[in-house]
Amino acid sequence: MSAPREIKTPAVVLRRARLREADRVITFFTLELGKVSAIAKGVRKARASLAGHLETLTYTNITLARGKSLDTVISSQTLSPYLSIRNSLERTAYAFYFTELVYHFTSEDQPNRPLFALLTETMELLGNCVNAELLARYFEFNLLKNLGYRPELRRCTNCGSELKAISNYFSSASGGILCPNCADELTAYPISVSGLKVMRFLLENRYDAASRLKLEAGLNREVATIVRVYLHFLLEKGIKSAAWLDELKVNQPDSP
Repeated sequence: MSAPREIKTPAVVLRRARLREADRVITFFTLELGKVSAIAKGVRKARASLAGHLETLTYTNITLARGKSLDTVISSQTLSPYLSIRNSLERTAYAFYFTELVYHFTSEDQPNRPLFALLTETMELLGNCVNAELLARYFEFNLLKNLGYRPELRRCTNCGSELKAISNYFSSASGGILCPNCADELTAYPISVSGLKVMRFLLENRYDAASRLKLEAGLNREVATIVRVYLHFLLEKGIKSAAWLDELKVNQPDSP
């Protein structure tokens, strides 16, 4: 049975690029298809009806005509413009961080419904979030879990022994925690008892429970550093929007 020539699906606009004088190539993360790129014809014209529904960070319902190389956007209807995110520079920076992670970690035409649910849930929560840093930690760890990169946090990844309530080490290369006997302190990052507990809680609980965590600034920096290093290791490059977030935090070094 041949695939349908048209498909309608909820989608989040990840990024846009110019194509010729009036067109754009839009990259979406969709419920039905995963990440997909499509041509939006004429959207750069002044009176283009589709333009407002295809802004970056918009949650929209799109209809695509499937093509051999690129699809074409036939229609788009905004489900949420995430105005409360756009009205805050900090929230906008976090939203770009979340969508950039999804963009780099996913392949074209590989559906991942749990990841789509995580992205749309996180974007909705971000609009009214009082602790975007904690939400970012929740998103990072659950993105890793949904993509098959869940770190091992209960046993040493080298010897298999159950981890004791002492300072251990996180190794990106081994995909989790090493006990002190197995760790190479030159390549692994120390993780405190509290830091390990936070990482486990974020991986094993829904956000309504995780949101009640109280992370003081030092503990958040510890966990954030480890997950950032792991993401960099997996992607073999940094996340550009992470640098923007770091710049925004310069004047708020002690924020949670």
